[in-house]
Amino acid sequence: MIEVTINGRRVSVEKGEILLHAAKKAGVEIPTLCSHEGLLPDGNCRLCSVEVDEGGRKKLVASCMYPITREIAVETESERVLKARRTIVQLLVNRCPDAPVIRELCEKLGVEREERFSYEPDLCIRCGRCVRACATDGTDAIEMAGRGFSRHVAPPYEGEPKDCIGCLSCENVCPTGYITHEEEPGKRRIWGREFRTLRCERCGEYFATKEMLDWAQVPEEDRHLCDRCRKYEESRLFLAGEGKLAERLKKG
Repeated sequence: MIEVTINGRRVSVEKGEILLHAAKKAGVEIPTLCSHEGLLPDGNCRLCSVEVDEGGRKKLVASCMYPITREIAVETESERVLKARRTIVQLLVNRCPDAPVIRELCEKLGVEREERFSYEPDLCIRCGRCVRACATDGTDAIEMAGRGFSRHVAPPYEGEPKDCIGCLSCENVCPTGYITHEEEPGKRRIWGREFRTLRCERCGEYFATKEMLDWAQVPEEDRHLCDRCRKYEESRLFLAGEGKLAERLKKG
């Protein structure tokens, strides 16, 4: 364990623990956009920057990428930190003024969009969550394309995402609602590709695409029920088996 000081408060953390997580455990909330508990850290947005004092040498670091290896003092709301956050949010709101999460940060930090900057409203903040989620699922169907201001999320070569399985992982981790899909009975459409969705024989809900089950290597005989109904059936069969065993034991 290592003793660190966060906003004047001494706390003990495990050596190697990421600073963002250590602060959260200590009850200190640090804003972030690109970080997600289910994804590897990327240090993309830099909104989680904090000021770290390492033996008298102060510097700004991305807390989501900073492992604690020795005693340090951390300030999460210093003027230097707040100035850096306002600059980041200012850049984001100039490009993504309609994103609810950005408007919330603007209100909290006292930032307003500067009218002198021209912009093309866009909900995507280039945080990379969707790309990392797709890579975590093992399909790598989308990527960051382009450079500078034209950087954006797209399937390889801007074509139809042949490796996409329609799992919606990208949409689920998107913090702004930029990624959406269309759903109707038996069909799902995302990234310009249409998928057929399978219907549960027990509850009647459409629960997965064929590509999702193929990727997960689900046997054909197990594809007629959704996860919830399959668990119900397994529990029912288990309880039925327990009841028969108890009956046999009672009979001697």
